[in-house]
Amino acid sequence: MDTFQFSVRDSKPNTVTDNVFHIQWSLLSFQHSSYNVSEKAGTVSVTVKRTGNLNQYAVVLCRTEQDTASSSSSSNKPGTQDYVEYAGQVQFDEREDTKVCTIIINDDQVFEGVERFRVELSMPVYALLGENTKALVNINDTEDEPRLQFDQKTYHVNESAGFVHAPVERKGDSSSTVSALCYTVPKSAQGSSLTGLESGSDFKTRGTNGANRVVFGPGVSMTTCDVKLIDDSEYELSEEFELVLSDTSDNARLGDVPVAKVVIDGPNDASTVSLGNATFTFNEDAGTIEIPVLRQGSDLSSLTSVWCATRPSDPPSASPGVDYIPSSKKVQFKPGTTQETCSLTIMDDLQSPVIEGSESFVVFLSSPVGAVLQEPYEANVIIQDTFLDIPSMQFEKTTFTVKERDSVLNLPIIRSGDLSFKSSVRCFTRTMSAAVMEDFQERPNTDKSRITFLKGERVKNCTLHIVDDSVFEPDEELQVHLGSPLGEHWSGAMVGSSDVATVTISNDEDAPTIEFEQASYQVREPPGPDGIQVLNIKVVRRGDLDRTSKIRCSTRDGSAQSGVDYNPNSRVLRFPPGLDHIIFKVEILSNEDREWHESLSLVLGPDDPVEAVLGDITVATVTILDQEAAGSLILPAPPIVVSLADYDHVSEVTKEGSKKTPSPGYPLVCVTPCDPHYPKYSVMKERCDEAGINQSKVHFSWEVATPTDTNGARSPFETVTDTTPYTSVNHMVLDSIYFSRRFHVRCVAQARDKAGHLGTPLRSNIATIGTEGAICHTPVTTGTARGFQAQSFIASLKYLDVKHKEHPNRIHISVQIPHQDGMLPLVSTLPLHNLHFLLSESIYRQQHVCSNLVTLRDLRGISESGFLDEISYDSISLGPGYDRPYQFNPGVREPRTLQLYKHLNLKSCIWTFDAYYDMTELIDVCGGSVTADFQVRDSAQSFLTVQVPLYVSYIYVTAPRGWASLEHHTEMEFSFFYDTVLWRTGIQTDSVLSARLQIIRIYIRDDGRLVIEFKTHAKFRGQFVPEHHTLPGHKSRLMAPDHLGGMEFDLQLLWSAQSFDSPYQLWRATSSYSRKDYSGEYTVFLIPCTVQPTQPWIDPGDKPLSCTAHAPEKFLVPIAFQQTNRPVPVVYSLNTEFQLCNNEKVFLLDPSDNDVSVNEMDYKGAFSMGQTLYGRVLWNPEQNLNAAYKLQLEKVYLCTGRDGYVPFFDPTGTLYNEGPQYGCIHPTSTSSTASCCCSMPGVDGFTMKVDALYKVEAGHQWYLQVIYVISPDSRTGSRVQRSVTYQIQPRDPPKSRPRRDLVDRSGKLTLDESLIYDNEGDSVKNGTNMKSLRLEIIPSASYTAHVGKSVGGSVAVVSVLALALLAACLVFRRCRKVRRDKQAQKKAAAEEYPLNTKVEVCLDKCVEKNFGSRHCTVRNVNVLNRNQDRGKVKQVNLEVKLHNNLNDGTEV
Repeated sequence: MDTFQFSVRDSKPNTVTDNVFHIQWSLLSFQHSSYNVSEKAGTVSVTVKRTGNLNQYAVVLCRTEQDTASSSSSSNKPGTQDYVEYAGQVQFDEREDTKVCTIIINDDQVFEGVERFRVELSMPVYALLGENTKALVNINDTEDEPRLQFDQKTYHVNESAGFVHAPVERKGDSSSTVSALCYTVPKSAQGSSLTGLESGSDFKTRGTNGANRVVFGPGVSMTTCDVKLIDDSEYELSEEFELVLSDTSDNARLGDVPVAKVVIDGPNDASTVSLGNATFTFNEDAGTIEIPVLRQGSDLSSLTSVWCATRPSDPPSASPGVDYIPSSKKVQFKPGTTQETCSLTIMDDLQSPVIEGSESFVVFLSSPVGAVLQEPYEANVIIQDTFLDIPSMQFEKTTFTVKERDSVLNLPIIRSGDLSFKSSVRCFTRTMSAAVMEDFQERPNTDKSRITFLKGERVKNCTLHIVDDSVFEPDEELQVHLGSPLGEHWSGAMVGSSDVATVTISNDEDAPTIEFEQASYQVREPPGPDGIQVLNIKVVRRGDLDRTSKIRCSTRDGSAQSGVDYNPNSRVLRFPPGLDHIIFKVEILSNEDREWHESLSLVLGPDDPVEAVLGDITVATVTILDQEAAGSLILPAPPIVVSLADYDHVSEVTKEGSKKTPSPGYPLVCVTPCDPHYPKYSVMKERCDEAGINQSKVHFSWEVATPTDTNGARSPFETVTDTTPYTSVNHMVLDSIYFSRRFHVRCVAQARDKAGHLGTPLRSNIATIGTEGAICHTPVTTGTARGFQAQSFIASLKYLDVKHKEHPNRIHISVQIPHQDGMLPLVSTLPLHNLHFLLSESIYRQQHVCSNLVTLRDLRGISESGFLDEISYDSISLGPGYDRPYQFNPGVREPRTLQLYKHLNLKSCIWTFDAYYDMTELIDVCGGSVTADFQVRDSAQSFLTVQVPLYVSYIYVTAPRGWASLEHHTEMEFSFFYDTVLWRTGIQTDSVLSARLQIIRIYIRDDGRLVIEFKTHAKFRGQFVPEHHTLPGHKSRLMAPDHLGGMEFDLQLLWSAQSFDSPYQLWRATSSYSRKDYSGEYTVFLIPCTVQPTQPWIDPGDKPLSCTAHAPEKFLVPIAFQQTNRPVPVVYSLNTEFQLCNNEKVFLLDPSDNDVSVNEMDYKGAFSMGQTLYGRVLWNPEQNLNAAYKLQLEKVYLCTGRDGYVPFFDPTGTLYNEGPQYGCIHPTSTSSTASCCCSMPGVDGFTMKVDALYKVEAGHQWYLQVIYVISPDSRTGSRVQRSVTYQIQPRDPPKSRPRRDLVDRSGKLTLDESLIYDNEGDSVKNGTNMKSLRLEIIPSASYTAHVGKSVGGSVAVVSVLALALLAACLVFRRCRKVRRDKQAQKKAAAEEYPLNTKVEVCLDKCVEKNFGSRHCTVRNVNVLNRNQDRGKVKQVNLEVKLHNNLNDGTEV
């Protein structure tokens, strides 16, 4: 914008000065002072901007000028024409402000760096030039700059290639000479040094010196960077190194790929693995086969592995899991190894062979490590069974022996192979020394002798018939052959290797055999000095009797002497043909000098017999029984011990080869030779009769030894002496509580003569108790031979009401205990102490009245119920669990044993003990105690609870003498409440316990801790000690199982025998805290301390024992033991009755007397003037609590209703929805009682005169309510006389129940909330615990009696309470009296109405007959100060309203 001033003048010299002229220019300039452009852009546009006045046209010249860049006009050489020279106008039309000046850029392939030229503006038209009239244009030529790089990032090459030629390319201008350094960088491949080739190098290193530059001449765009590779014979995996370009010449730079990775592919020189063949063939019975796997190669120094696996062939042929075991296993080659095997298993169909033909599967190699696979790496394995499973028939064995007397010999022929087809073979005979028809029947080699196997048959017999004659012959032989096999399969059948069998026919039974008939004889010494007794001894000949045999028989002295005790005899016995026995006579002489048994022997021989052989019994013993010898009776044979379950099968169980052992859970029986069950009883019976032995008089005793220890040493036998209330130890049957698994038991039997003297004792065989035939056995832990167990026992309680047929009004206690073989359960309500005396001495059991230790017969006069009841054998149910042999046979087992075991079911393994007690017996006899007498809040129930403890011990035998016990203790609760709530069934408790070792006792302390008492019996000279100073850090201890969370035990040594010779010691372990479950395997560590063989016992006192300590010995004790839960308490309803009587005789009747029913005692009639009312409350005689409890009345209330209104008892207000109702008790009422006492424990009563009730206007109904309490007899205090006017507090209150007043002195209700209950189910709107009172109708117009109903409520709540109110308000017809008569009126009121505690006097002067309301004054008389002259009086005005019956006068 420009301005100038000018003046204007005309011809007349008029002048106008200071005129301003404004000029607005148009300015043209470049937008930027410089521009950058790439050579390959083609053009560059330079922007021209116009500012200022745009309203007119303008033009300007734009032209180029050379700088370092040259234009096309300058030169025609390549690379010199950088842009096209330009000069042209730029025209702006109106309103245009921007234009461009476009210059063409020439692109060439020559690298020139950055070149520039200028653009200028000049010669503007209609515009001026602005500030920026020159612009610089820079031409960038970077794309033509030479760039050196590898043509790819990775090169792969083989080690054997010799060289790697990595191409390096030049991008951009190739007209000049450029170069770059190419060197190697080792990675996993190792380079050599710069000067030489070392062992282990993989390539020759290119260094960073100038010799390793890559040079590009003019026009060259590609060359190579060469590296020499070193080929060795070592096995190597893939390795790599890097080629790097750097340090380019000045006229070049590095491209995008300056680093290349060279990978020498591996593995190099790898060994190859392959299978030995492409096909393998095996027979089906080959079992484990070996497939060879081969390794080849130049370098075998490395560890190589390959997986060898199987798969089905295609199509499938052999089945995996049926024909072969599918496998996949790694085969490893150690360095240098060229061959390994792949083991596979072919399965032979031995169980059911089938001809399957050839089957195949594939074995292949995969996943090699350190090697490569080479053909063949797959192979077919062909399984052949064409000839293997052909049916083959052969003899089971090749030699057979048969006795001639057996007549028939069956030779088993075994067929193997495929049994699904029919096969046959001939079985024929060939003679040797045996002759056809004389010794055997021939089987010819024809199809008549063919043995045929049907489909599936494996064994057939070839039967050979032997000819039996009575002629003695030596052994003879024949042969039996198999031949001519046939089969239905195309492969036929064949004969196996054992196709010939030799049969030997023995004839020993026909050899003449001479022996004594029996091995021992008994004969009584003849009576008198010259008596002779002849004993006939039978010598028998058996076998072939067709020849003459001879043998010498003679006597030999034993303890008997020839000529003194018997006459000697020796002669040759001659058996002519046909004779089978000869009698040899021995004469027994009388010898009065000796008084003991003597014996002599009879011998056949010593010379061999003629034409005969000697049998088994060649010596016989003769025992001469002295007449006067003690123990002269002896059983003819030793007794036998078997399980009672095998009493009918003694011979089968005791024969040789029998593996049956007695069961640990069933009794043993001692079978004597005089018992009909003895194996040879027919023979023994004669001898028993001859000796005069009576089986019923045999004396038995039993001996037991504990199981053999781990060293094989057996403890000595000890006689069983511990009797129990249920078992004895001198009976023919030994109960199972006396032994356990693996115990050794034997019995001792002694015959008894007529004089009662016991004979010679004979011991039986040793019976070892088995472990397999257990009846009720649960191992504590798997594999343990024996443990002590106490599994869950269940105690349940149930109340049986009066409707029960057998046990009315009784509490049923049922205890169920799981049985363990050898276990004896003891149940009692008293603690079980000193088991040995408790079980063996009856005097110790007398206090256990409520237990299974005493029977009903023992309890006569004490209790009528018990856990063991009298029962006959016939009434025992013989169902499952009660049907084992002789389980309840009174001829074999003792009656007292049967009385116990009838409670055990051996099928369910449960002991069941039931007892039925009434409440009195539980307290007086069973040791129960009353623990609770309470009222329940918000309930109308009073409870009386009795607690009775229950002790259960599981008794086991631990040694021949003594018992171990596992003890439990629980509490049973019995409650009754006086309400109609239904009886609740008992719920079961749960408890579990257990143990092992020489366990004496296991129990739970009062604080819940586990106590284990055990006994040790050292088998060395010394003692176990708790600790020893020579073993620091070691202590004897008991360690709990790991799962019990680190529970520790305090181990105490209670007692030690004062000896070093295998002493007994008693220990006690107590747990550190209590748990619910103690089950598990405990470990006992005891430190043994040994002494010298000659060291005597000296009491060490407080000093440590002088001995040598050793490492602790370890004992395992499996225990299953849990805390015992308490059974759910029993609660039941007690029914009470409220009776009214009109004479004293009925009133004093005993309700338990059955002559008059309870219903008949209740007086239903009306009471007349002058009569006395007798009321009493009693519990139902059928639910008698006897003298253990006492019923006592607390209060009696009298109340009235009228015109249909009946008071009722609804403390909660929910029953009739009329708000809380308290029967006769109301906050504005007054109460009084009249009472009397009855002597019977379940009855209490009261009396009252009914005359006062007739002073009230007719139309009223009278009701009585009572409050009473039932409590133990010992807790009931002395009866207190209750007065009408005041109440006496007893001087000795602790024993008496405090008086319960329902209305306090101010008249407010003091009813406890505990009285409130829901009287659900009552349909009549009457008060509970109330009784209507009926008065006799008096003939008067103004009196009509309203007879109420008996509103029976028998049940009170909490404190069994019955309520009553007597309202007595005295209203006089006369109006006010003067003040001076106050005292007289007060006295008169007290005298006229003795039942009142309050007196009301009308204040009106005069009372009309008809009035609606009047005012009265109520004065409270202080009844406690009635003997004082002045009484305290409180006056209050009350309004009395009469709602109906206004015509007749009304007394209030």
